[in-house]
Amino acid sequence: MKLVQLTRLRSAPAPLALFDAGHGQANWAQTGFPSRELHTNFAGLTEILCRRGFQCQSTGRTALATNLATCRLLVIPPPTGTYDARKERWRFQRAARFTREEIRAVLGFVRAGGRLLAFGYRFGDSFTETNLGDLCLPLGGRLNDDAVIDVRALRQTDPLHLHFETAAESLWPGWARPGVRTVGWRPVATFTLQPDAPAWPLALSAGGSCLSFDRTLRRLSFESLPIAVGGHHGAGRFALFGGPHLFESSPLGLLGQGDNTRFLHNTLGWLLSDAPDEPPPPVWRAGSSVWPGLRELSQVEADGNREGTIASVERLLRQTGVLKALSRAKWMP
Repeated sequence: MKLVQLTRLRSAPAPLALFDAGHGQANWAQTGFPSRELHTNFAGLTEILCRRGFQCQSTGRTALATNLATCRLLVIPPPTGTYDARKERWRFQRAARFTREEIRAVLGFVRAGGRLLAFGYRFGDSFTETNLGDLCLPLGGRLNDDAVIDVRALRQTDPLHLHFETAAESLWPGWARPGVRTVGWRPVATFTLQPDAPAWPLALSAGGSCLSFDRTLRRLSFESLPIAVGGHHGAGRFALFGGPHLFESSPLGLLGQGDNTRFLHNTLGWLLSDAPDEPPPPVWRAGSSVWPGLRELSQVEADGNREGTIASVERLLRQTGVLKALSRAKWMP
């Protein structure tokens, strides 16, 4: 009897981690940098999942919904449009956008017990010309058109090497902190949590000099804001990040910096677990370190005599290249 059970255990198929490659992830290579696929920038994450017993597979040209039935974990690297080298910006590409049917399929996959790990990019969908935010919103986190940037380094550091760090106190105080002292980030988008959504911040930005600039609302914020969000959707779990660099293993990736690898292991441990977890306290769940009554003092919007302040920040971001989709040929001689 024991021999039969052992044989069945050994023959059990490995769980499948599916990497989305059908929404412009290969287009990142049009800049001269590696694409954002399981064998390039996400090779480090792929290796870690393989060591955890997963079979890793790319969607390739196969429809996303086709493989979800046999999938345990869906990884969505940053989707993007097609690259305009002359203007150094991303352009709309219909194939890079999630259809309504795909969004319904992914939400149904998570609701039925699947696990989702998804990554945006600085300045959100307004920068990449995609619609990842349409998937994030039903999960309780609106992906903002902003980027968290350490302004102290803007003039001294080229835009591709901008980074900031968060201490363990900025991570969800439960499972995310063990073994983690600091986590390194490059400019990332933030999330706004929807009221009463079963979601909470996994990480908050440092605030202060690590300010957020929303290029659509033309608004500065000095708050500590959610740059990663986790939560439950039906029987499944999800983790959403405002940028990919902290878990990437490319030359510009930060997987090996600080305790990023440990943070990734902590994230995967929770994401893939079936054990019940404690809900976050209300203060942490609010997703901001600023008392609501003082919020207007921590934000600057383009109205009245503040227009000049916003315009000067926009000018600085253009001059330093942060607002551009940067090509390797120009920025990495």
